[in-house]
Amino acid sequence: METPLGWRDHLFIAWMLLTALAGVWYLTRGLAHPSDDHPRPFFSTTGPNWIGQLVSFVATPAPVIVFFVCMGGAGMLMAAKGGLFGTGILVQGAASLIGQGLSALTLIALTVAAPGAVQWAPSAHTPDTAPPVPPADGLDEIRLAGRAFRASTCLQAYLAIVALAIASGLLWKGFYAMCEMQGQTLPDEPQQVVQMVANFDWSGPWLPILVFGTAITIGAPIAEELTFRGMLYPLLKGWLPRGYAIVITGIVFASIHGSLSAFLPLAAFGAVQCIFRDRYGLFTCIGIHMLFNMVTFFWLNFAPNAATQF
Repeated sequence: METPLGWRDHLFIAWMLLTALAGVWYLTRGLAHPSDDHPRPFFSTTGPNWIGQLVSFVATPAPVIVFFVCMGGAGMLMAAKGGLFGTGILVQGAASLIGQGLSALTLIALTVAAPGAVQWAPSAHTPDTAPPVPPADGLDEIRLAGRAFRASTCLQAYLAIVALAIASGLLWKGFYAMCEMQGQTLPDEPQQVVQMVANFDWSGPWLPILVFGTAITIGAPIAEELTFRGMLYPLLKGWLPRGYAIVITGIVFASIHGSLSAFLPLAAFGAVQCIFRDRYGLFTCIGIHMLFNMVTFFWLNFAPNAATQF
């Protein structure tokens, strides 16, 4: 039996509706305009073009492997030291932070050591703007992405992504309803991390939720954007049409979160972030992701009932 919605839950629903309307407005004011992309090759290779394509194909799973190796290694470390760090939300938050930090540091080092392997700088432009300047090296990648970052663009893109996430969420709920009408009940559990935040007992110490919240709002956006939009997506774009690369990146991004009930909204989020990466660079994607997770984290604590249902 579902818990009745309270005033906080209705406030959350009102917030989401207003945010979605603002996002739709920005989508019609430039964010959705077509752009010409200028994909850059994977890090420099010599010899015939097929060699570079083969290297890119073999290296495509690399960012996901790096991500899972770092996260898995951190989890094993924390499990081995369970007596020191304890169990539950605190140990999971600490393990996540360590894994996210290792992933980020690895991919930042790869940015500098192998220019083009992790792509930060914008690669697309609209008809009324000049083509982006190709970066000279790995450090120039980061510098150009920093120059492209605008707080206003980050906010507008966040609102647009919320609108798209809500639309895809409603569409996904419709799919669930159709399956149920056919006698097929699909799993409808939220992500594990979402449930852990929503169920947190604020009468106890705050350290676990602070550590866990830092991993969700800071660690995850940095590590995931470097992994999926910084490396995986440009690699896919090097040997597939851009549209296919966007869709596949979104599907892989949604799959690693392990929630069927949130699959389509997460896939839409991951796919649209690819478009924003091309237009505005990786720092903008990290900022959008951080803002999205921060707002979600707030509502999961302030209005957990509605935030986990919608």
